[in-house]
Amino acid sequence: MELKAVGISLFLVAISSVFGALAGFILSGLGGLVFFGGLLFFLSLFFSAAVLWYSPSIILRKYKAKPSDNRELNDAVERMAINAKIPVPKVYVLPMDVPNSFAVGRGKGNAAVCVTEGLLTLNKGEMESIVAHEIWHIANDDIIVQEFVSVAAAILRLTVILIPLAVFIIKLGLSERIEYRADYYATRFAKKPGDMASALSKMSEVARQNPMRGSPAFESIWSVNPFRREGVRRWFYVHPPTARRKKRLEDMTHEGMPETYEGTEDVD
Repeated sequence: MELKAVGISLFLVAISSVFGALAGFILSGLGGLVFFGGLLFFLSLFFSAAVLWYSPSIILRKYKAKPSDNRELNDAVERMAINAKIPVPKVYVLPMDVPNSFAVGRGKGNAAVCVTEGLLTLNKGEMESIVAHEIWHIANDDIIVQEFVSVAAAILRLTVILIPLAVFIIKLGLSERIEYRADYYATRFAKKPGDMASALSKMSEVARQNPMRGSPAFESIWSVNPFRREGVRRWFYVHPPTARRKKRLEDMTHEGMPETYEGTEDVD
């Protein structure tokens, strides 16, 4: 996943350089091609490096995250991290009533699980299952790509002409499979597929009734899509329908969890 994030950043650098070179050639000939191509190369390289490095802090500040003093939540994060065999992440709480969560960080050793105040209203099993979902994203290094494409796309989206590029990098870096895998392995860490399905149902219903405002480019970091699905916003979304996620989890409840998931190896 780290390589995918680097690959997407290099793709942005290449696209920017080519665009600058073409624009420079049209405006000033060969000299403009070299000047503008080189200028946009270095600017986009700086942009990509800054986004890769600062994405976690940008997201934490954006959602006003505060260190958690909730013992039950902190204990759940510690247990799930031990189950996943990764360093225990930091834990933050967001001042939002809608139940949801995400994980951020530059790697397993520098990660954080963030939950809203609303998530703490779920029962213990449901809360632990959602925490386990985020722990898998950390264990599989999904967070690096999720952060990079979300922040980069949010910035690119500010320029209307670059919205197609913003959508493209999200689709290039992320897919529904990431969420299915996180749901599956969350049931292996928390061992409660029924609670995971129940939590997703409650979270999705509250989000539908009280959609969050903000850039849809950040949809991919949340455990459940918190935004309204309408208009151009739909182009940015990568989460599979909650009903489909629940069906897979309910099948595990009734039939038991398979040893592997869609050809992938089990967690060590």
